[in-house]
Amino acid sequence: MADSYVQGSFAFTCSHAEMALLEEAFQASYDLQDERTPTDFTPEFLAVFPPTSPDDPCSGFLAIFPDCDFPNFGVDFEGGNTLDQPMVSTVIFSSTTDFQPDALAGLIQRCCQATLREAPIGFEWACSCSRARIGEFSGGWCAIFADRIEIETTGEALSRALDGGII
Repeated sequence: MADSYVQGSFAFTCSHAEMALLEEAFQASYDLQDERTPTDFTPEFLAVFPPTSPDDPCSGFLAIFPDCDFPNFGVDFEGGNTLDQPMVSTVIFSSTTDFQPDALAGLIQRCCQATLREAPIGFEWACSCSRARIGEFSGGWCAIFADRIEIETTGEALSRALDGGII
């Protein structure tokens, strides 16, 4: 038996209003994981995660997860402002076990539109294993723009390179 890990760590700055949306999203995630239905969503939250089902206010939020029965970002979330940059919030996401790139990308794209209109946000992740097993080591990258998300695994890039597609 072997343990597999998806690991990543990155930071970016955003507005305080965007940080508040991220905090609300993480609280909703925690509530849903504890089988509690979040209720008091702010109008700002509902604007970025509009319900896809009229009888379920969480449905728009759950849509960013690859598996809506598992609403977990797989990261530790820290943030706040600093003395040297008091006008913005710094967000830090990190994980050594269950980093969820797809859900994080969707979260950032929805919650940080003003920041993304200024510049994209990117991150990388690594997949590793507790034993030296063939095919168990990989990773990927993600670039988040205001209008799209580009995400690719190292396996996809390697296949393109082996086919002569990367110069």
